[in-house]
Amino acid sequence: MNIYTQGWTENDHLAIAVSTGVDSMVLLDVLTTEFAHTYQKLTVLHVNHGIREASKEEEQFIRDYCEKHQIPLAVHHLDLSELTAQGKSIQHTAREQRYDWFETHMKTIGANVLVTAHHQDDQLETIFYRIMTGRSTRSPLGMSVQETRPGFKLVRPLLNVTKRVIRQYQVTNEVPYYEDASNTDNHYVRNDIRNRILPEIDENPQLDVSQLLKLKQWHDAQFQQLQDTADRFIQENTETEQERINIDRNAFNQLMHSQKTTVMDKLLNKWTKNQPISEHAYHEWFAQLESSAAQAVIYATDKWNIQIVYDKFIIMGYTDTDLTPKRITQSGHYQFGTYQIIIDETIEDADLPIVVRVRQAGDRFVLPQNRGHQKVNRLMINRKVPGYERDRLPILLNKQGEIVAVGTLFTAPNYEKKLEITNLGV
Repeated sequence: MNIYTQGWTENDHLAIAVSTGVDSMVLLDVLTTEFAHTYQKLTVLHVNHGIREASKEEEQFIRDYCEKHQIPLAVHHLDLSELTAQGKSIQHTAREQRYDWFETHMKTIGANVLVTAHHQDDQLETIFYRIMTGRSTRSPLGMSVQETRPGFKLVRPLLNVTKRVIRQYQVTNEVPYYEDASNTDNHYVRNDIRNRILPEIDENPQLDVSQLLKLKQWHDAQFQQLQDTADRFIQENTETEQERINIDRNAFNQLMHSQKTTVMDKLLNKWTKNQPISEHAYHEWFAQLESSAAQAVIYATDKWNIQIVYDKFIIMGYTDTDLTPKRITQSGHYQFGTYQIIIDETIEDADLPIVVRVRQAGDRFVLPQNRGHQKVNRLMINRKVPGYERDRLPILLNKQGEIVAVGTLFTAPNYEKKLEITNLGV
């Protein structure tokens, strides 16, 4: 059988995910016979989902098989009882838990390559599924023959091998396996695609499901161009300052919708890895960015927000910086959020303690040369301070309760040599 072996070397430790189905058992047989010389060590990983009676038999089967062939084996049991009791689908959760364990256990045993038995028919199913569920515009159309995961490489050696070839190999070499009865249940969308839809398409002599592979090749080339365009845009039109990303609003509005989506996916990836933003939300955000609004909050969560600030829009991540009021009784260096406050030794006892806090309703300070008072909020508006920053700016008050400094915006004349405030987040 012609399989993909370029994903590892003779010095690598392979871990193979084996369900005991025909695909993974054939791959295991191929790797331990014809291709045993291509790696240094191989370990079998088996996950018992515990939701079918046959799960126990399958586990015992793979234990006996590995013992007979002297192959190292690790078995992991999942507890999905809570989900099944609630009548919820377990496929997504089970997959996440499988791969979490794969990653953890591979580190334990020192394996650096995970191989799975996904084959060409699985690829066709995945392509069809992503097209028909609208998931083809923001990711590659199908699976990759290899990809990098945290701490290991994932390789699919059978991705260009058809199911028919796999079954022929099984018959010829008498490879034992267990058939998962749930694979015939068309209640699951992927099973329905695999068992009913794609075979019916193939029955029409004018149709050929393998054309989906050509579509994937074209799609992935276009997708890569989108990625490259987005990377160039981010490099040329954004500025990153710790937890804040400043984006040129006009330049962003000139992009096509697909380019905007890709740029946003990349910029938000730090906060949305497991919860991508919906297309509907993006449509609303893009409309706001194209509006005449000078300042507006587009979206906010407890981890990050997006705000329009005049000719830019800003993605701001929240940090665990301390904004609780501080009472300073002597000179020195102090931290307040992202700001550093230096109290000089020339500070007088009559000024201490200095209280540092965020703004409060009605805050006012005395203008230089006693030209009256100004509200702190008005100062922030005049100086075009972004909304997200207004509630983080340090306000300093002396012993008499007078505001003597408003962040980096204002310092009372008689305190200019006594105080120094710097925003370390800029």
